[in-house]
Amino acid sequence: MDPAFRDREAGLDQAFRRFAADYGAAFRRAVPPESSDNQRVLVVSSGSLGQLVEIALVTAFRLAGYRPVILTDYDRWMEAYYCEIGVQEHLYWDDCFRHVPMAEAVHLMASIGSFEQLIKTDYCGARVGKYAASTVLRHLRVGRLDLSDRTVRDALLPFLHRAMCYARTAEAIVETLRPQLVLSVDTGYSPRGELFDLCLAAGIDTITWNAAHRNNQLMLKRYSRGNREVHPASLSASTWGELQAKPWTEADRNLLRRELVGSYTSGEWYSEVGTQFHTKLEDPAEVRRTLGLEDGKKTVVVFPHIFWDGTFFYGTDLFESYEEWFVETMKVAYTNPCVNWIVKIHPANIVKNMRDGVGSEPSELTAIRSLGESPPPHVRIIQPDSRLSTLSLYSVMDYCVTVRGTVGIEAASFGIPVLTAGTGRYDRLGFTVDSESRSQYLDRLAHIQDLPSLTARERELAERLAYGVFIARPLTLRTVALEYQRDAKASLQTRVCLPKGQELHAAADLRALAAWIQSGQEDFLSPHA
Repeated sequence: MDPAFRDREAGLDQAFRRFAADYGAAFRRAVPPESSDNQRVLVVSSGSLGQLVEIALVTAFRLAGYRPVILTDYDRWMEAYYCEIGVQEHLYWDDCFRHVPMAEAVHLMASIGSFEQLIKTDYCGARVGKYAASTVLRHLRVGRLDLSDRTVRDALLPFLHRAMCYARTAEAIVETLRPQLVLSVDTGYSPRGELFDLCLAAGIDTITWNAAHRNNQLMLKRYSRGNREVHPASLSASTWGELQAKPWTEADRNLLRRELVGSYTSGEWYSEVGTQFHTKLEDPAEVRRTLGLEDGKKTVVVFPHIFWDGTFFYGTDLFESYEEWFVETMKVAYTNPCVNWIVKIHPANIVKNMRDGVGSEPSELTAIRSLGESPPPHVRIIQPDSRLSTLSLYSVMDYCVTVRGTVGIEAASFGIPVLTAGTGRYDRLGFTVDSESRSQYLDRLAHIQDLPSLTARERELAERLAYGVFIARPLTLRTVALEYQRDAKASLQTRVCLPKGQELHAAADLRALAAWIQSGQEDFLSPHA
């Protein structure tokens, strides 16, 4: 036996034994006896990576009256954990798999003539073209696919075939199991994406969970047919209406500011991908000196998205891809020396490359090199491993440019105008500069120094939205800890935090989650927000 495998198995065995000895009985006692009358929740497992978090979530569903069925790749440790807490029903992807003849994939591929057609391609009710494209972009580390290139089509075909197989698999799971609810994570890739589509098409709501901006926090959202396209961290119309109606006080503003500044200075800001692990806050004068910003000019900061990550998942872009948007944006920046331009290469490139075992150059830097030998002197590039905290940039930034990045919410809440290049979770809510066409966006970009500052009302709207996203929406975990370590891969570490003598059914986080599950509402909202 391989020594590394043996050591890993020994470690997993030891961890399971500790869990069983210390917490197994507590999880079993937490829920009433299940019966065949309980509604089913299909749990599309994340695997061993977040198993303790998932076990806590499943416990909340059981408290809400649901009987869980676990769908996962075979993992004897996952099965052992779930059996230990009294969950006996398991399904495995391999056992459910339905094969589609390759000839069908070849035929479907032949009908696709462009990238735009690809991402709209449907099979059995699942958006197989989008899931295949997402996977290929990540696999090839490119920002767009040229379907006139035979090598690209050849690379795409097996992924399209795989997505079609999982569409059939999802169809069979839905028809056989008929759950009343689904719990899933990361529905943007195969096979979870196809199951997500087929469940919604069948009228089965899906609740998703994702890491929020801090350790020990989750974003939970309920999806149905009507909101399939929205971002997990977006606000529903109901939530946004409530936030607009409530009084907005200086105390609310200060709480929001402390949350943003505290998350950055602690290094926790989206630590899932290690964005601020090794950065530090600098004063405005030092930032201007370090970046060589010219006095007397306004400063624009462009925040490019990672071209191959999460492309076209949520909203509609003005450009065909993040890459095309960035290249066209930089062409304008190069020809407009009236302002200082800063390009902040996404710091998550480093962790994502380490996790995938890839040593390639960030796609944004490759795009910059394609424009010429070096940017003109009025354009500065901040590398992904820079120690300069993004928080430091807000003190020198006059304008923020993004397609739909989270940074747009932050910047606007600090009173900085945000120019978007697509729809998403915060455009057209009254505080961003949104364009209806490429030409309108590029014209505004060329004269960005003429855009007015935010009004007091616009900034307040941005603050209210930021409050909703960063304070009201997250579920703060108390029963388990979810912490990303400051290593090269931002490794996830989870543990049970149940105090001795406390029963799980009394845990405030699980009770709040169970109440929300029963409510049927779209957004989980913190009871204390």
